[in-house]
Amino acid sequence: MKQLKKQWNKVTALLLTFGMVFGLFVTVPVQAEDGNATGSTIFDVKIVHTNDIHARVEEDDYNQVIGMDRLSGIAQAFTEGADGSLMLDSGDTFHGQSIATLVKGESVAKLMKACGYDAMTTGNHDWSYGKDRLKELGGIANVKILSGNIKNTDGTSFFDTDALVKEITKNGKTLKIGVFGVSDPEMKNKTTPSNVEGLDFQDAVAYARKEAAALKAEGCDVVIALSHTLDPKKVAAQVDGVDLWLCGHEHIELSESVTTPDGSTTYVSESGYYLNTVGLIDLNCTMDENGSVHVDYKKTSVDYEAAQNYPKDASVTAVLDTIKAENETVLNRVIGTSPVELDGVWEHIRIGQTNLGNVITDAYLLATGADIAFENAGGIRASIAAGTVTYGDVINVSPYGNYVVTKKLTGAQIKEMLETSLTIQKNCIVANDSGEWDAWPNDSGSYLQVGGITVRFDPAQPAGARVLSVQKDGQDLDDTKEYTVAVNNYLAGSDSYPQLAGAMETGEYSCCEELLIRFFEQGSDTVTASAAKQNMIQTTKEAEEPGQPPVPVTPPVPEQPAKEQPEAVKTEKKEKASGTKTSVKSPKTADSDEIFFWMILLLLSSGAGSICLVQKNKG
Repeated sequence: MKQLKKQWNKVTALLLTFGMVFGLFVTVPVQAEDGNATGSTIFDVKIVHTNDIHARVEEDDYNQVIGMDRLSGIAQAFTEGADGSLMLDSGDTFHGQSIATLVKGESVAKLMKACGYDAMTTGNHDWSYGKDRLKELGGIANVKILSGNIKNTDGTSFFDTDALVKEITKNGKTLKIGVFGVSDPEMKNKTTPSNVEGLDFQDAVAYARKEAAALKAEGCDVVIALSHTLDPKKVAAQVDGVDLWLCGHEHIELSESVTTPDGSTTYVSESGYYLNTVGLIDLNCTMDENGSVHVDYKKTSVDYEAAQNYPKDASVTAVLDTIKAENETVLNRVIGTSPVELDGVWEHIRIGQTNLGNVITDAYLLATGADIAFENAGGIRASIAAGTVTYGDVINVSPYGNYVVTKKLTGAQIKEMLETSLTIQKNCIVANDSGEWDAWPNDSGSYLQVGGITVRFDPAQPAGARVLSVQKDGQDLDDTKEYTVAVNNYLAGSDSYPQLAGAMETGEYSCCEELLIRFFEQGSDTVTASAAKQNMIQTTKEAEEPGQPPVPVTPPVPEQPAKEQPEAVKTEKKEKASGTKTSVKSPKTADSDEIFFWMILLLLSSGAGSICLVQKNKG
């Protein structure tokens, strides 16, 4: 009996001990609602991140653009109740669409202010209105522009401040967050030289190391870097002391961790492009009783479809409506005159050279100083009537917000491109003569309008032998010599011209419509001379033989009315997964394919199945 009692007492003691331990466990969450039993505090910091908006500020279902008013609604919903928040941008924001270029970026700056942005770094296209204007835009936006590695000739920083420091207080403790920005030195070569004249773009990695260390020395518990760079992960992996990199320029969705030289982990994030995606980042910052901070990172990418679950911010919508009304006045501003009608008719620019093609390519040559310029037919969307020319007329011709780049190609590569273009032209002429819309080739928009050279060709010759001669300033092109070629950024990556797509960019310039406006501002005599040029001369091989004068032959211009201009091609929607790097190509804004096939499978199949419709738009 005594033995049984002793055993019972042991069991009772064990149960009491278990109960006490269990009681401690269940009371921990109550004692550490904002930390743990040792006195730590968790700061809930919310960050809204965008990059490479390129002035896509209006909601656009067709191209999956979220719009700034809905962006503000997303930001408000996400940051509500947080201990602290930041709204940050990684550049290429003020430039890219007519709503911005009409007023040199002021519209975008006003919308950034309405959304409540805290800071941004610079992208190469933000310099498009000049360095002084960029500073002005920062003031209008009430945003700190952080690109501290960009210096004046005397070594001082070009922008007014190098860093933004924000303090968040909770439970008697203060979390200090430092934000700095850095631009890849290559960005200096991706804008018109005059825009950055007198500025020194210093080494990005060296500056980032120095600035991160300085912020830590100032007592910042968390350091965030904004960057606009060619390889953000490579830069991040070389810099200690940065907890989070928010990046731009590559037009990708990115959320990855990177190990730095001291063995620490830093997070690298990029949030798509053209405001197709918004990056929502949770930073849970745990400060222990000794003041040390541990950062946990979680990112949610909100695409266009998910964004529809958030309301628009009515105050930002009102700002946008006012801007659009003001821009209507600007669109009617006269920027020049044209003594003749400039032909941009859909069929005409696909079956031969037109005077508008001359003017556009000459505008590119004027702005870039290139040797040769090309414009794809699909990039020309309207004609310009004789008489006064308004800003709106030019926007109708070039509505996509494409910009001009330069590349270097050999004379042989240029001739190969011309051969491809002549093949496309020949197919387009056949289609036009047939009168059947479906007969037009899928790559009709890739036919080239040409500037800076004189090309003699014979369409009766076999493919590869149609180009008889190509001259620049009266001299034959040298097959081995490299020439600078100016094109819009869409054509620069065209599958139709691998010679061009495979070449490195040597320069980036302003939007196509801006360069065209500058050309009209040269005066009517300049326009007249350009319109009258004969850059492509159709002749015969026999006529080009020694001793035989060339006999130009111009294809007849069709009398039929132009077909309705199609809409810009919808940006292809990409699936994105958090933590996965997904390359995203820039949207194609010229002509692609419209092919429906596989329908025959429906007639042949007797059971349940699926039909794949492959569809692209022919512009």
